[in-house]
Amino acid sequence: MGQTQDFWSMPRTLHLYRPATRETVHATYFANGEVILCEYEKLCILLRDVQAGQAVQMSLVTLDILAGIQGWLRANGINSPLHTNSGYRSPLTNNHTEGAAKNSRHMYGMAWDGRVPQVSTESLARFAVYLKGGGVGFYQEKNFLHIDSGSLRTWRG
Repeated sequence: MGQTQDFWSMPRTLHLYRPATRETVHATYFANGEVILCEYEKLCILLRDVQAGQAVQMSLVTLDILAGIQGWLRANGINSPLHTNSGYRSPLTNNHTEGAAKNSRHMYGMAWDGRVPQVSTESLARFAVYLKGGGVGFYQEKNFLHIDSGSLRTWRG
């Protein structure tokens, strides 16, 4: 019998789409126990603060949470990209963002806001909570999910 790999020992690939800029990135950022820098950088650029024109090194834990969500989607026959509203936000952009926390994880490259059009945001939030990777905010009226690699906590916006 062959050995099966668990999800986290397999290569980690993300497929992200940013509707505001119409950018798409499909990148394998981690394989064979190592970060693949050129692919990781592509993700960091898509997740940049568009208003400030700044990119930072995004948290690998945050990317891993997104990879877990995308793996769950693929296992359920959904192969679309994660639609990204926000990744990194500079302090200036964060201060001018409605509803943003003063010490938002976005300012540290540790957060993502977005959705998957074919899946209810509530279902995505439930699965993100199941992963226990960090904070999960569910914004039903605005139809998006916040995930971050901070402490375990949940909220509704």
